[in-house]
Amino acid sequence: MERKRFYRLLLPVVIVLGFLYTLGLVGVVPFTVSYYITIVFIILFLFLRWEARFGRN
Repeated sequence: MERKRFYRLLLPVVIVLGFLYTLGLVGVVPFTVSYYITIVFIILFLFLRWEARFGRN
């Protein structure tokens, strides 16, 4: 998949996860939701860094 298209698909997912993360910090949803979203964001960050660094041929 083209990188630009991948980022366009990833943007709404990140926005929704960020919104749920904020709701978890405020207390509307359980805090464990924010905990797991933090883990997902860390894995996503590492994947994107890995892909940017080693994905280029």
